[in-house]
Amino acid sequence: MATLEEVLRKKRQKQEAAAIDHDAVRQEWISNCRELLSTILKWLEPLENQALLQVEQQEVSIYEDPLGEYQVPALKLVFLKSQILTLRPVGRFVLRAKGRVDLISGGTPIAMLILNETDNWEFAKRETRFEAPHKWTFSRETFEKLLVEFLEA
Repeated sequence: MATLEEVLRKKRQKQEAAAIDHDAVRQEWISNCRELLSTILKWLEPLENQALLQVEQQEVSIYEDPLGEYQVPALKLVFLKSQILTLRPVGRFVLRAKGRVDLISGGTPIAMLILNETDNWEFAKRETRFEAPHKWTFSRETFEKLLVEFLEA
């Protein structure tokens, strides 16, 4: 029969083997956000150079269990000094995804970018609170289409 100490040591070994490296998860999520926003910045650079758009890079603070508090990049897009769209990471731990970034105008989310289980970004939009979100591919073309719809609304 095993001693109490032996049982506890085996349990601790199992827990340590199954433990998530939260620092690594946090750093990977921050890196994913930086890469996403860097891609968007490259796409928008020609418009910014023509003074059709002003881009403000920001850092926002997020608190998530079990990652704690951390800083993550965000973007504020100001179109012709009148319409503002913010791309703000929400968190790494979201239902059915590996992270979420909201596109927000006037405090209201207009769409989401979801990092799916295959590490690809996709757009998602929920028409009502209780239905599953409609999803579509994230690409330069779909991003520009979303911006056109936002600006024409």
